[in-house]
Parts: sequence; structure tokens; C-alpha cells
Amino acid sequence: MKYILASFLFFGSVLAKDPSWVLNPSRICKKSQLCAVGEGVSLNRAETEARLGISKVFKTQIKSKFTTSLTSKNGSMSEQTSDEVEETTNGIVEGVEILKTHETETGFYALAALDKRKAAQALKTQIEMLDDKLKVLMSEDSDALKIQVEQVYIKRQALNERYAFLSGFELPSMTSYEKVFKARRDAAAKLLLHVKLKEETPKFIEPILVQSLGKIGYRITSGEGNHSNATHKVWGEYTSEQQHLKVDGFVKYRFLLSLKAMNKKNIESGNLTFSVVETGRSYKQAKENALPLIKEYIEKNIDQLNIE
Repeated sequence: MKYILASFLFFGSVLAKDPSWVLNPSRICKKSQLCAVGEGVSLNRAETEARLGISKVFKTQIKSKFTTSLTSKNGSMSEQTSDEVEETTNGIVEGVEILKTHETETGFYALAALDKRKAAQALKTQIEMLDDKLKVLMSEDSDALKIQVEQVYIKRQALNERYAFLSGFELPSMTSYEKVFKARRDAAAKLLLHVKLKEETPKFIEPILVQSLGKIGYRITSGEGNHSNATHKVWGEYTSEQQHLKVDGFVKYRFLLSLKAMNKKNIESGNLTFSVVETGRSYKQAKENALPLIKEYIEKNIDQLNIE
């Protein structure tokens, strides 16, 4: 019994050496700050983990009301837009300050703090820039430009949710997603796309491409024959190339999708490329393994093809 009590007292004395902010950063963190504690075997690692902790707060504590509206309209944030939102958020987190550090027998702790007001102001500047871009895009006569409005608006709303998390209120938008969605659909419906993808038969990728473009609102023609009434073309190819693999009974292939958008005068306005390497017991199996990844890429990125 004395041994157990002595061990408990020793363990308690070790814990007592750690400052209170290690377990409860709110004790020294102001209301105007967002704080996180990081731990690492080195001081640099602990500070890095603390900064990452601030970034994770944006992802875990932001409650997105906009997502419901987006989903109800079959809308989605493109991969490029998502990357841009992440890049903006990371840029703001670079302003994090390390308030406290503490060394233990096994490593280090670091307390990071983000000034909410400064971070909110930085987000506000980005949102105001997007508002200016929205005004220009929505005032233009170009149907191709109106189609781009949706992703700009989605990015704006994603940043606005982060701004609201930091400041306590949102910045009102000049328009609504319903109006943006309608403008995009109406503009896309005026365009007739001739879709033609060179791939081995039976064709799997071209139907996915046609379906994804149709979801945006474009009218589609495909296949061979006379398509002189088409206002734009979306052409491309889906190819494969065998790769070296030192595993008996398996093969490896690189599958490459390349797409380009052109107007009636065959002037290219945009392109997309994507490749994926897959293995299988046969070419057919490798191709089947690649198909879901190709489909996911098309669905997430087709609106970045820049059809104009």
C-alpha cells in the first residue's frame, strides 16, 4: 500500500511540473484568440503540431449551412476551388503566434494562438475581392463567363463560413446560390456541345463525360455524323500504357485521360489531363480498377474545362 501511494505521489509530482495551459490552453488564451497545443520530440515539431491544430479547428468546428443548399441543387465544390479555399485558409494560419513553450523529459509542448480579428480581416479582404469578381461575371453578356460564376460563389461562401466562425457574423452576399445556379443553368442551356472521346470499345468514359456535362446544364450531341449545329466541341482521348512490374501474375498500366474544349472555329479554350496507374491480374482488371478514379476526376473537375 505504501508503495502504491509513493508511486502515485511521484506520478503526481511529474504532472505538476507541466504548466496548466498544456491541458487547458483556455486558461491563458484570450477570447480574441484561437489557441491549440502541440506536442513533439523537438521544439520545432511541437510548434508545427500546434499550428496544425489551429488549421484543424477550421475543418472540425465550422458548421456548413451552405452544404445543404449546394447538395439540393446537385452542386459541388470543384477540386480546384477546394484547393484554393485550403490555400487561403493556410495562408491565414501562417499568422499564428507561438505564445508559450515547455520542455519535458521526453519532448516539448507549444501553445499557438491566432488573432481572430486579424484573421477575420484577412478573410474579409479575400471575400470582398471575390464579390468584385462576381459583379463583373454576372454583368457580362458572355454565357461562358456566367457558367464560371458558380465556383466563384461557392468559394466565397466557404470563406464566409470561416469568417463567421472567427468574427461571429457573416458578410452578406450580393446574390443567392439559387440565382447563381439559375444563371449558370440558363447560360449552359444555350450551348450545344459535340462530345467525342477516342477510346477503345466498349466506351466507358465518354458516357460519364456526357452525363457530367449534362448535369451542369449543357445540351449534348455525341458520336459520329454531322454536328455542324454544335456551338462548342469537347474532344479527347483515353489511352493506356503498360508499365514494368516485377510481380508474377499481375500487370500494371498507366491510364491517361486528356480533354480539350474548342469553339466552333476550333480555337482551344481549355483542357484537362489526368493519369492514374493501376494493377490487376489482367489488363481488364487494371482498367476496371482505374475506372472509378477517372469517373471521380471527371465529376469533380469537368466544370474547370473552360468552355467559352
